[in-house]
Amino acid sequence: MIASTQIKLAQTTLGQATLAQKRLSQASSERAYPLLRMMFVFMALFVFVLPGRPLADLRYTEATGRAVIVHEDTKAEARMLALEDALYLAALQGGARIDGFSAVSADTSLSDHFVIRPASMIMDYAVINEVEDETHYSVTIRAVIGEKPEQQCQRSRVNATMYKPIIKIDPKVPSWAAAHAHMMVKEILAEVDNHPQIDMTNASNRSFSARNLSNTNDDFDYMALTSGKTHVHDGDFAIVPEIHIDHARNTNGVIRSDYLTVTFVMNGFHGNTYMPAFNESIIAEIPFSTKTPFRAINHLTKSSRTERTAALSQPIPFFVKAASEAMLCQPLIATLAKQGDMLTVPFGRQQGLNENSLAVTNGGDTGWTVLKITALNDRTATLSPLDTSHNISMLEGKSVEFMELTQ
Repeated sequence: MIASTQIKLAQTTLGQATLAQKRLSQASSERAYPLLRMMFVFMALFVFVLPGRPLADLRYTEATGRAVIVHEDTKAEARMLALEDALYLAALQGGARIDGFSAVSADTSLSDHFVIRPASMIMDYAVINEVEDETHYSVTIRAVIGEKPEQQCQRSRVNATMYKPIIKIDPKVPSWAAAHAHMMVKEILAEVDNHPQIDMTNASNRSFSARNLSNTNDDFDYMALTSGKTHVHDGDFAIVPEIHIDHARNTNGVIRSDYLTVTFVMNGFHGNTYMPAFNESIIAEIPFSTKTPFRAINHLTKSSRTERTAALSQPIPFFVKAASEAMLCQPLIATLAKQGDMLTVPFGRQQGLNENSLAVTNGGDTGWTVLKITALNDRTATLSPLDTSHNISMLEGKSVEFMELTQ
């Protein structure tokens, strides 16, 4: 969009310049056209050579800014100017947006104007070096540049515990369809278990109850003592599939058609809190009987039981795919807890974190505070702010969202 706008603007400017050239001598024309050609080449280089990286990427970069020390009393001002220069150069490393135009005055002089803007934003930064000499002040920073995406599927895999499915069948549904519902549950279970990005725990023999599972003291819980509980860890999901089969009939003159409306629902809940996370559903209409006054036609159009049950199971792969994408696209959000001089979260490798994961929270000089992982276990991670001047106590209790770092 930027390139097309600039080219269109350049073409308009060229048209105005061409009209002006008609009033000039041949000598003036020979001077102006090379300038226009140079302007086109210059703009094309910026438009096509500096497209920048995608805004959704987050990556580290280092930049050094410099400022002149005019007087001994202006060192603090020079330091701030050097920091500003370093921040600008760091932002430019994420790409640049170039706006430009050319103007032709009445005396045929040509002037070019360009505005260079960073195409990425600085999420957070830390000053890693400062150098002062007699004439200049230099500041080197390490920054995270990019842009926090509004919604992006960041997870490479998830852990899910499937609880007892819910089956609801209309009394008018044929017996063969009602009997096949339990087979459909097994097919959903197998489809989820075989998904390459889902590690599934089978708890399909236990009913899901958010109230009972959120009771943290199992020592005094009757259900936990008698039959046990299957808890779900922070960052993982509890999933409860539902199958609803309803009967419907459509009559058109002498032709009567019967069909089944099958609704698949996957209810997802966050681990530990068991608060609703997502709800994914698909609906399929499956015709199974057509009655006419003609026996031969009825016989020819009648489907076998195998074909009918296969039609009932056909939407299951699409249903599991939609539910899996809903899980993988859930943001990985945790609450920072302070342990001594460290900040921790109850997520680890089993929730998909790695050493390149970054945590982002609101606040700080740039509007965001970025934290990096300093220690990583299967179920926990230790974090520290990129800018070590942050007060850790002020970050305790804040919600952080994890995303992948682009190297």
